[in-house]
Amino acid sequence: MNPSLSTFSATSPARRQEGKLEASTFVAEPALLSGTTSYIDLMQSAVVLLGEDLTVLELNTSAESLFGISANQLAGMPLGRAWLNVGDYLSMLNTALIDQQPLSQHDVAVINHNGLSRKCTCAVTPVATEDSQRLLIELNAFDAPRTVMRDAEMRALRQISDDMLRGFAHEVRNPLGGLRGAAQLLDRQLASEDLREYTAVILAEADRLANLVNRMLTPNIPAEISKVNVHEVLERVYALVAVELPASIQLKTDYDPSIPEIQGDAELLIQGFLNIVRNGQQALIESGQSGRITLKTRVRRNMTIGTKRHRLVAQVDVIDDGPGVPAELQQQIFYPLITGRANGSGLGLPIAQSLFNQQGGLVNFTSEPGHTVFSVYLTIVSE
Repeated sequence: MNPSLSTFSATSPARRQEGKLEASTFVAEPALLSGTTSYIDLMQSAVVLLGEDLTVLELNTSAESLFGISANQLAGMPLGRAWLNVGDYLSMLNTALIDQQPLSQHDVAVINHNGLSRKCTCAVTPVATEDSQRLLIELNAFDAPRTVMRDAEMRALRQISDDMLRGFAHEVRNPLGGLRGAAQLLDRQLASEDLREYTAVILAEADRLANLVNRMLTPNIPAEISKVNVHEVLERVYALVAVELPASIQLKTDYDPSIPEIQGDAELLIQGFLNIVRNGQQALIESGQSGRITLKTRVRRNMTIGTKRHRLVAQVDVIDDGPGVPAELQQQIFYPLITGRANGSGLGLPIAQSLFNQQGGLVNFTSEPGHTVFSVYLTIVSE
């Protein structure tokens, strides 16, 4: 059971009555606290300011990314709403508050609002004002270098993957042409406009896939990068997947409508997201369980993709509550022909990764039974 800090608020008044909070070793002028957010937003570490009842007063954008929740949703709420396992570290927070001494701890586990875990170093500093006590928490995730190294390794293997994918594309081209020709003949025979809507979808998708195959066979042709509304791309993916899903699987969206346009190729983006969504769909179907797939968008700040640091990127999460990626496959899941499904081809995720890489994007994932998240990071135009 995840603790909620609201249940601990009664301890602070009792400790104040004991006189344990009177001797302050760190005093901040109230004027310095006003407008704190404008300063802490410049920091790359996650910073949270707590009241004496351990509710959230302010947090910076890095903390929003770490906790997976916006400042508006968290302000005034117990920290346990975003840091689900904070109960494991209450003794440190209460000690800093009572003794008015800064404390730090390494190897702190932060399970965030979305159930994802990251390892951090944590520094807790007591802050005293004229009329209240506060705590300033600074969290630095130290798994980021491993993420960058993993990205470099994936990019080093990209050439091998691309060669295999081009061989696959060559094999797809001929049957795809036959499929389109059959759809054209069928379209001419149908009298009903309602039925011809279905053949129109087949023809449109066949043309899109043919274009994709041609790009795979001609790797020197760059992606057609332009300004793209990421939600229009995702709505197209939603429309295509929704008609395929059995009744036992729900497809949901959780969009941040404020995300500016991104830099990308709409066709490549559609195919990449389709591959990821269908990967989760097939995992749920083969497990025989009901479940949910969620398309979620958020803005992430100060992130490195490849060797370039970006001030703003769009983060698109494809979340499913299926059985998860088997532990023995997690290090190779983006390799061609690696799959944990009996009927899987092992090409969907490598193709998706290749398509996003062509657009300067990055794909990462975390997975455990009941919660798998594939995160795609794409550059925002306005940065």
